Amino acid sequence: MAPTARQILTTLNLVYFAFPVVMVGFAMFVYFSVTTGQPLAPADAEFESLLRIIVIATVPAGMGIGYFAFKNAIKGITPQMPLLGKLQRYQSAVIVRAAGFEMPGMFAAVVALITNNVSFLLFTAVIAVLFLLFRPTVNTITNDLQLSLAERNELESKQSFTKR
Repeated sequence: MAPTARQILTTLNLVYFAFPVVMVGFAMFVYFSVTTGQPLAPADAEFESLLRIIVIATVPAGMGIGYFAFKNAIKGITPQMPLLGKLQRYQSAVIVRAAGFEMPGMFAAVVALITNNVSFLLFTAVIAVLFLLFRPTVNTITNDLQLSLAERNELESKQSFTKR
């Protein structure tokens, strides 16, 4: 039995939201470890400021890389492709973009753990909000792939893909 568009959309969302769930889960672990655990050896102030600069640089760099890789991947999706093929390629592009977003968020959480400074977790929180803003919905998929009205209706339906 062929998958429905709705099933592919559900799978895409499950995979997509696994990224921020892991990132936020690790950030929560770091927060509770730093605030309630045994204090680690204090980090050198110069080293901490260097890490702060690196974190500040990785956030836009990771987001930019993810965004451009995403845009590049969806350029290869042509209007002549069947909807199933479009969605499969779109799913790969969204996963690449999510990985680009997750990288600086996880890095900021690791730096917070290393330096024993929870202020780095603000970067992780910003990335988590961006995950919510860039989540794949029927509207964003329709806009990104420039789907026809028939393809959008097929995406919203619970029917199997039609043979084309």
